Amino acid sequence: MATGKQIQRIYALGAQCGLLDRELRADDNLHLWIKQWSRKDHISELTEKQADFIIARLIDYKENVCPERPAEIEHITGEQQSLCFRLAYKLAQVSPSEVEVRERLRGLICKVTGREIHSDGNIFYKVSRDEGARIIEMLKRIIRSEERKKKRGDKNGTGTAGSAEPP
Repeated sequence: MATGKQIQRIYALGAQCGLLDRELRADDNLHLWIKQWSRKDHISELTEKQADFIIARLIDYKENVCPERPAEIEHITGEQQSLCFRLAYKLAQVSPSEVEVRERLRGLICKVTGREIHSDGNIFYKVSRDEGARIIEMLKRIIRSEERKKKRGDKNGTGTAGSAEPP
């Protein structure tokens, strides 16, 4: 079996190359990469020889392929997250929907970031401060638009804006 130092080295190299993702655990790119090269499901199952081979491949990848790690991004702040939820609940009042507020916000985050966000975890995972600001502005625009739609409906004399039955 692989030694503790070899396992540590594999994890360290995987993290340096951006292959390791603690939230995905065994489904991250590092583990998928190891499955491809060794046909083992877990790093702890590697033999010493296989671990040396994986380490050599990771070093080669790091030196020749691995993109330079960008400066650490500033993640969305707690205040921004709180404001996103407040605006999402306000949108739910202005424009009711059968979709839950959290799910509606998750869809908006996916649209702004261009990434698929899993609904079972932190929906703000890897959302930058800049993306948070764009999400907030988009929520504000949607709310303004929905409020204008309601006002237009009331001004036309129907008096049924937001009701379920047609006039």
